[in-house]
Amino acid sequence: MAMRAKSTHAPNRLVDRLVHHGEIDSFRELCERVLTPSTRYLVLDLDRTIHLGRDLGQDLGWELCAYEGYGQERFEEIEDRQESGRFLLDLDHPGKTARYLARSVKIWAWPGAYYGFWGKAAARLDWLRRRGFRHFIADPVRAAQRVPQMTLLRHLESTPHPVLRRLAQHVWERHQPDQVIDREDLAWVRTRWPQVEVVLSSASPMPTVEVAGEALGVDHIHYSTLERINSGEAKIERLRELCPDVGHPDVEVVGISDTSRGEDHCWAQYFTRVVDINSPTPFPAIVSSDSPLLEVHSATLLTKRERARRAAGDTQYLDPRREKLALPQVKRELRREDLERRVGWVLRRVNALGSLPGQHAGDIAYRLAVLQEASTSFVRA
Repeated sequence: MAMRAKSTHAPNRLVDRLVHHGEIDSFRELCERVLTPSTRYLVLDLDRTIHLGRDLGQDLGWELCAYEGYGQERFEEIEDRQESGRFLLDLDHPGKTARYLARSVKIWAWPGAYYGFWGKAAARLDWLRRRGFRHFIADPVRAAQRVPQMTLLRHLESTPHPVLRRLAQHVWERHQPDQVIDREDLAWVRTRWPQVEVVLSSASPMPTVEVAGEALGVDHIHYSTLERINSGEAKIERLRELCPDVGHPDVEVVGISDTSRGEDHCWAQYFTRVVDINSPTPFPAIVSSDSPLLEVHSATLLTKRERARRAAGDTQYLDPRREKLALPQVKRELRREDLERRVGWVLRRVNALGSLPGQHAGDIAYRLAVLQEASTSFVRA
């Protein structure tokens, strides 16, 4: 594997290569473009990566609310009515439905409002986002996620694990049409690159990640607990604990994530190649100078349902949810010289501030985050 010499000058640099692949037929085709005979680990995110636009851990929380609200017997009679929404309404039993909705509101009203303000609103309102950086001493969107994440984990603690496993299995089966990666894909990867170990690393709770890991046939699973939320830098720490050779100069690691809300952007500081799929917040082209990252890739990966629609001749086969993603549909490759022409000015400003987001707090972290996002916008344009 080609290794990059550490810079003794600027603290940050541009990656060597950035590729927008546009629409790709299958995960296997993507792997052929990013995996190599030197790849040792393939790290996959779960929510919104394995499935288009689905948060399976969050869905498990809503499933549990319905299970508790209706009671086991009635829930088992109506659970097949559940489709893709969060609420399962049983209009034949208004009393039980009212109890279910009241319980859901009691558990989720405050966490939902908190994340709605510091997460969703702060992501859209620049003045609130700047204030959030000061308040949390971190990116407010990702910091605000802690409240609903901890609420979910505490809620799951009250239910026996076998029940949670069954509910998680139901959620997994319900969303199969939205899958973009499946067990057969990963079996093919092992046939093509037998040295690769597949890691499923998610912020979702154990039952969700266990069910997903077994269904996909991965080698390792990493999930959140009350003691540790498995997101951001915590994913890297967990990966190093269970796979000690990660971080060695000769070990090539490829990470694939939708990196929703920028949660997995830190992968760019540790992995050899990173790939964002179906992502509104792609990986940045600017990394620290001692990062091993060589390439950033971005792709639109079709779901099972979309591939089936296209095969049936439907010209409108793309899921309507993709309209919010604004993903490039045409392949484009940019080398470091091209990136320098487009976003070299951003790199110089970032270097003037000293280092990347995550290493500063308050206004400086806010300014660095805005600069990184500006570089992404110019690259995608």
